[in-house]
Amino acid sequence: MRKKQFEPLLISEFIEDNFHLPPHEQNYYELVYIRSGKGSHVINKFELDYERGDIFLIGPTDRHYFKIVEKTHFLFILFTDNYFLQNKRNQKLYAWIMELMNDKGLKERKLVMDEHYRLMYSHLMEAVRLYAATTISQNSEWLFDQLVAIFGLYKEISETQRSPQYQELFIDRSISAYIHQHIFTPDLLQVKTLAQKFNIAPSYFGIYFKKNFGTSLRTYINTYRIELIENRIKSKDYTLKQIAAELGFIDESHLSHFYKRVKGFSPLSYRKSLNK
Repeated sequence: MRKKQFEPLLISEFIEDNFHLPPHEQNYYELVYIRSGKGSHVINKFELDYERGDIFLIGPTDRHYFKIVEKTHFLFILFTDNYFLQNKRNQKLYAWIMELMNDKGLKERKLVMDEHYRLMYSHLMEAVRLYAATTISQNSEWLFDQLVAIFGLYKEISETQRSPQYQELFIDRSISAYIHQHIFTPDLLQVKTLAQKFNIAPSYFGIYFKKNFGTSLRTYINTYRIELIENRIKSKDYTLKQIAAELGFIDESHLSHFYKRVKGFSPLSYRKSLNK
């Protein structure tokens, strides 16, 4: 099933005991805010528990649905890429929102927020909800600014979680975010490409990375790849062949060799240990 939307922006909400849609894809982007309730969000074969205040991002390449355990109040912000990229100025300013929405690895885990962030989100989302309940102008500058703030806060929290502890430099957070966003495209993570992207000399990039991240670039990338591999093994819906293809390995054997070199045992051994 593939849902379609042609309006640049729609905001809707509903309360349900059973989610009204089966697993589906769509031709638009959406941010889902949980006003109340409990259950789980199943996206791309990963199942993430949800509760009041949680937020989920979904893009056109994602397949998802919700399993409701406790009656849930959903708030949906649905938009096409045209909404944030309406003109050349916006394309440059807000391209990061599209990068955020297309970050596959980011959607495999729930955004972890303390009560401070949850309170901030509750005020932002309530303001948007009340505005949409009376009228919605897709040309509203106020609404546009609120939505940019909502996505900006999500970006800030996610980058903080991904960055090394106590990381403060913006460029380092940007490097970390770039690596996570492009982990499925190994060619974009070569030193030469990263150095050019962040305006650092290629010969110095390795030293810079280790100084600021406390580990080498290769170790950092490999650690995240191992995490993605194990997430897929845990889901039980991925074969090793599918995992290898998605993460850019030549074949299943190449994946197994990489995993065993880093972990000391094979991915099949890891899967068997989970079954036990």
